[in-house]
Amino acid sequence: MRKILTFAAAFALFATTQAFAIAGFGAHYVMNTGSLKSSNGVAQDLGTLGSIKVEQESASLLQGLGFKLWIDLIPLVDIEGTFNVAATRYKSYLIIPGADPISLEYAPEAPYNMAFSKASPLFGVANGDISVTYPFDLPFIRPYVGAGFSYSWSIPIVNSSFTKKMLDSSPELVGALTGAGAQDPDAASDAAEKIGSVLAKTLKDESYSSGPGGHIIIGCRITVIPFIKPYVNGKYYFGGNTSSQFSQGFVLEVGGGLGL
Repeated sequence: MRKILTFAAAFALFATTQAFAIAGFGAHYVMNTGSLKSSNGVAQDLGTLGSIKVEQESASLLQGLGFKLWIDLIPLVDIEGTFNVAATRYKSYLIIPGADPISLEYAPEAPYNMAFSKASPLFGVANGDISVTYPFDLPFIRPYVGAGFSYSWSIPIVNSSFTKKMLDSSPELVGALTGAGAQDPDAASDAAEKIGSVLAKTLKDESYSSGPGGHIIIGCRITVIPFIKPYVNGKYYFGGNTSSQFSQGFVLEVGGGLGL
């Protein structure tokens, strides 16, 4: 009995003073340094009146939130499961012959409409990861390197091709827009209001881009006080079938959790 108690006490001391943990769960801030490229193109040909064009601006530095579950008990390697969501807003404009540009905005659904009545389009990427890492266990800190499988989802981009789908699904908008092109203030206001509602519906109905890929990970976990495990990870993703307009960048995860 004494040997069992001694072993249990030694193991508990090791687990609480090292970054080692049988398993743990945490939450973290996500920063993705990737960038969304700008895009210009024709959304609707009006014949002799010209063309309705779309100017979609670039954006960078996606930010968001993630969650992680890790297991240290497996010999030689650790296993991590992570889910991250990061996003950024960008500007997109309809350019109509003879009229001022119309900002492509939409009214968010509840409860987000409590924060703002209209919003610029949102581009976001979600990643579900399974990582296998090799740890270098030191007192109070557990550095590791590894790689793993990822599955990614990305939100449609409000560019010229997306706007063409929106206008094709609502032919009445073209008439309102040509009225705006004739510099009719009432027509322009009416068009902007209709565009916002149709844009929100089209974004909701449009399917996400998704696909499998992989990632490389380097990071460390620290023990400050027993069972509390702050951590930082750096990741680079490849594949995933995200939009070709999005250039993947370095992803930083900074957070903490509880380790048993």
